[in-house]
Amino acid sequence: MGSRAMRTRGSRHIYSHGCIGTSEPLRRTNPGRRTMRVKYLIIGAGITGCTAARLLQLHGEHDVMILEAESEPGGLCRTKKIGPHFLDIGGGHFLCTRFPEVSEFIFSHIPRSEFCEFDRVSKIAIDGEIIDYPIEFNLWQLSVGKRHKYLDSALGAGEVQGHSQPVEFEKWIRWKLGDEIAEHYMLPYNRKIWGVEPDEMDVDWLSKIPRVDAQTILETWRSEKSARDRFPSHEKFYYPLEGGFQRVFDAICASVRDKISLNHPVTRLERRDDVWRVNDAIDAEVVISTIPWATIHTAEGNDLSLEGDISKLRWSSLVVSLFEENYSHDWHWLYCPDENISHHREFFIHNFARHSAPGGTYRETNVKRWKAGKGEIYSHTNPIAYPIPLRGHAGAAMAVHEHYAARRLYGVGRWGQHSYFNSDVCIHEAMLLVKHLLS
Repeated sequence: MGSRAMRTRGSRHIYSHGCIGTSEPLRRTNPGRRTMRVKYLIIGAGITGCTAARLLQLHGEHDVMILEAESEPGGLCRTKKIGPHFLDIGGGHFLCTRFPEVSEFIFSHIPRSEFCEFDRVSKIAIDGEIIDYPIEFNLWQLSVGKRHKYLDSALGAGEVQGHSQPVEFEKWIRWKLGDEIAEHYMLPYNRKIWGVEPDEMDVDWLSKIPRVDAQTILETWRSEKSARDRFPSHEKFYYPLEGGFQRVFDAICASVRDKISLNHPVTRLERRDDVWRVNDAIDAEVVISTIPWATIHTAEGNDLSLEGDISKLRWSSLVVSLFEENYSHDWHWLYCPDENISHHREFFIHNFARHSAPGGTYRETNVKRWKAGKGEIYSHTNPIAYPIPLRGHAGAAMAVHEHYAARRLYGVGRWGQHSYFNSDVCIHEAMLLVKHLLS
């Protein structure tokens, strides 16, 4: 997806417009004209949209406007201070990336010295016990009565045995990790986080799970040591010394904040000659969308030819709830696959944000499983949180993207590409898109 699906180039004509205040009515550059014209219109002032705007700015493109539906920018990267606690309201956000250019970009806006670096400590609650992540290299930590059962199952998994790869989600999980890990961890955890049954899900996104290496499993078993050098991702991470993850967003956003128009959802889109007319007020040569395709589709009038694809691009809603609980361990977060527990992840704020009060804990819960009144001191609902990897979602997202890219409306980021991207990948995809537009 992303830049690979892009086939058109943005125009080089420049049309100026006045700066847009944080929530002022849209202003027209020429009172005699019914609309104002802008070269680049970005929909969504989250980390993807603001990164794209900043990159355009750094390349000398200043004729940019960002429309944001909410009353503040930041999207899922926002942080709220609740009493003495700092809460990342979009759920777990940490700075770690495999892209050097993303690190360079971020640290050019906020110094590395303003972060603390951590060796990741994440745990899994499985079958009544708690062990280190990743599960396949820490089976030795289970009690004697369980470890042999899980080891035999993992070593008998289809991939380890050289069997062909299935195309159904549940069969793929069993083939990859064995029946015990599938039944007690992967299948229930995925039901909880996505809110759909395994038979509704695709397997294309699972390729990020590394190959299960039987030799490493046995080595860790015999040595009773975790294979940290085999961590699938994010062995280390950074977190701001002050505030929360929003500090990263704010640093990127600072130079383009005057380009943002708040409280302006996109409700109408119309292609007219060489421009997109947006909300009957703006003519944009190039549109960059970071919001769900369903919103774009509705704003354009529900093109019947896209309905089948749009129906496959669904999302789940997430509740992030704050608790005060005493803990003395050093864990950063805990995966909770037990379906008798409503939440799927738990984060221990003070262990990565020392400036946040001790005892602060937040939980991520699919809104379908959420029940208030369990002792939380605050909760925040993210109506649009995770793109669900339903069967056929990747092909549908590609088809929708190509349909709009042919008319110079490009989707990018978690929603524009309908992929469960972390913030660093969103930044990287924005880099690829801007490079394409300026080529």
